[in-house]
Formats: sequence, structure tokens, C-alpha cells
Amino acid sequence: MRDEAGTSVRYPQGNVLLRNLTREFPVVTHGQGVHLFDARGKRYLDASAGALVASVGHGNREVVERIHEQLLRVAYVNGTHFTTDVTEQLASRVCALAPAGLSRAAFLCSGSEAVEAAVKFARQLCVERGQPQRTKVIARVPGYHGNTLYALSLSGRPHYKTFFGPMLAEVVTTPAPYPYRSGLENYARDGAAHYVKLLEETLRREGPDTIAAFIAEPVIGSSAGASPPPPGYFEQVSALCREYGILTIADEVMCGCGRTGHFFASERFQFTPDLLVLGKGLGGGYAPLSAVLTRQDHLDEMRRGSGGFMHAQTYLQAPAITAAGLAVLDYYERHDLVAHAAQVGAHFQRRLRESLLSLPHVGSVQGVGLMAGIELVEDTASRRPFPRARKVAERLLAALFEQGLVVWSNTGHADGTNGDLLMLGPPLVITEAEVDELVDTLSRGIQQFFQQFS
Repeated sequence: MRDEAGTSVRYPQGNVLLRNLTREFPVVTHGQGVHLFDARGKRYLDASAGALVASVGHGNREVVERIHEQLLRVAYVNGTHFTTDVTEQLASRVCALAPAGLSRAAFLCSGSEAVEAAVKFARQLCVERGQPQRTKVIARVPGYHGNTLYALSLSGRPHYKTFFGPMLAEVVTTPAPYPYRSGLENYARDGAAHYVKLLEETLRREGPDTIAAFIAEPVIGSSAGASPPPPGYFEQVSALCREYGILTIADEVMCGCGRTGHFFASERFQFTPDLLVLGKGLGGGYAPLSAVLTRQDHLDEMRRGSGGFMHAQTYLQAPAITAAGLAVLDYYERHDLVAHAAQVGAHFQRRLRESLLSLPHVGSVQGVGLMAGIELVEDTASRRPFPRARKVAERLLAALFEQGLVVWSNTGHADGTNGDLLMLGPPLVITEAEVDELVDTLSRGIQQFFQQFS
């Protein structure tokens, strides 16, 4: 399909296997900052940074030029044979920022890959310690850890089992802290004790000596709409897992790299994990990049035992991807981007609550820094979700998209089937004026949508 000037605009019969097979996709020609532009000249405000990826914005020439320099030197080496200056520098920079004890980093291409690697590391360490009976991982519901089969197994999103259930591994689950649906009178006061008690009951039921690891997002991403933990939760979880010899994994693929106003969300919430996973914002969308951070003493145990970590992938430590991470971190430092995200994030959270909480069918607005979730309900008094068959989140997302606002939707969090929410996470370079544009457009869009909703 072509516009009047003959420019190709959409490819309804193209060869790309698109995720949604029922709609046409606009062709993006370029981006700048928080905006994207398609072949028709339409401008979109990218309120979700893609999938909370574009941390340093679109069209960032400072980052692109640094990556280009590395590509001219060497783009790929086998990570089981070589290392490179750019990879070593990125590891040093990330580990210098990391929570205490995390002093080694491996670099892969996606959050799913990094989660798989972290779980394999935990399992191998248990075997190295003479504890082969530790075969289970505890994950939380709701939660999300990736789309490869074991990462998907760890993800507390029951509706995925409709298609893939027989292929997924059995994973032990425990309820995740979720303020809007906790049922607690005072989430901040009672939340930590409530959810840690549920975790301990799970451990005792399963047998704590059969558990290799516990995995959690410090701030739950799209599965629960940027749900923050109650005060003290992760301190108590860490202590409980240490008591039973269970390794802890912090999944910061979405909430890490400055999005919460701290480079690591774990630090903001006093979580001291044994392994930490990064992705998305680390490469800023300029290269597929993720990381697994580990403790030196755990590596020393492996060195004395089998002699190495039994994991490798084609692009492990490839300089083309680590150059992107180093360029992104340099941009963060030059522009004090984490502090900027904290400052603008406070404005973002305030404006969202002021503008949206009074609207019909907006049940909750929650979040931290530059990530937020908006839960939509049929009845705000009872918090009753819309029936899933009405596809509220999908329809609202499409309406906002037509207005040039790109957000991310999710479903099923209320009870495993029903539940509609919007996820926001703009590039960290967003200004307060752009936040105002985002919130005003979103507020108008929600009002217009429900005025016409049937």
C-alpha cells in the first residue's frame, strides 16, 4: 500500500510475521526523543518507550555514534574464547553501580535469556554445593519473567497456559504484593508481614530444602501495572531465603536502569539479591542487550567445583551489544539521567493521580518514578473488573493509538482471566512539559472512550 507520493506506508500482505494478525501496522520512519513518526507523517508520543526499552529516547545520535565506532573495530567475538575492552568496561561500570556483593556481569541479548541464565546459575550452584534436591524455583503471581519456555513458566500469568500449558514446567508460586487487590486495610503497614507469611507457608509446604531460588520483580511490571512492594517486604524476604539457603533473583529487566529514580530498583526497596537481571533500558533499544549480575563468592564455589558456569549463547559478551550498553551508561552519566528520572518521575506520578483517579472506571493509579499502571474496572466501589470478553484494555489502547499516544496494555491480573490495565513508561529523557502532554492526552482519551463505550 502506498500514499499519494508513492511512499510505502503499510504492508498488510507483507512477509513479516507480525504478532497481531488482525490489524495493519503503521511504518515508522524515524524517531526523536519521546516521539515516533510514521510514513504518513503522523507523530506519536511513545508513552511506553516501546516496551519500556527506549531509555535514552529515539534518534539519540550520541549513543549511535559510539556504537558505530565499535562496529568499525569489531562487532562480534565468541564470548567463550575472547573478551573485549568495551565488554570489560561495561561490566565494571554496571557492577560499580550494583547492590553490594554483585561484582561480575555476563551480557546476553534479551531479558528472557538473562532470566534463563540466572535460574541455571542458581541450579548449578546448588549442585556444586551437593544439594541436587533443590530443583524448584518460587515465582510470584502476578508477575512476568519472559517468553522462552522456562521464563514463561516462571511468569505468573495463568492465561498463557491456554496455549502453552502442556509445554510449561511446573513452578511453585506465591502471591505477589499488589496494593489495589491485596484486601488489606492498610497495605503499607500490614503488606510485608502478610505476603512474607504466605511465602513462608509455601516454603514449608514444598520443603525449603527443595527450593533452589526465589525470583521477583522489585516493582512488578505490566503484569500488575507497576505495583510497588510494601515497606520492609524485600528485607524480610531476603532474610527468610537466607535462613533456608535459597538464592534470590531480582528481575530488573523492566524496572531497572533508572526507571524508578534509582539505577537499581532493588536498592530503593532494600533488596539484596544473589543474582540480578537487567535488560530493556540497558541497551536503550539501540542493541538487544541484557545482563546477569552474580556474586564473586558464588563464582569461587564454581571455580573450585566444576570450574565454570555451564551456559553460553551465540551473542554472549558480543562487543556490538556491549558497546550499546556502555554508550547508554555514558549518556546517563553525562546527562544525570537517573536524577532527571527521579525529578520528572515525581511530576509524572502526581499528574497521573490528579488527572485520572476521578475519571469513571479508573480503579487505581500506581507506580514509581517513570513507570506507572492504570487499572480499569467496571465498578470502582467493588473493584469488579470488566468481563474479559469486552476487551476493554485492547480497545482503549487502539483508541489512544489513533490519537497518537502509544501505551502498553495488559489483561488477566485481577483473577487470572479478567482485568484490564494500561502500562506507562516513557523514555527517561522526557521533560515535564512532555509529561503534561502525555497525561492530558491520556485523560481526554479515557474520557472519550468511556463516553462511547458499550
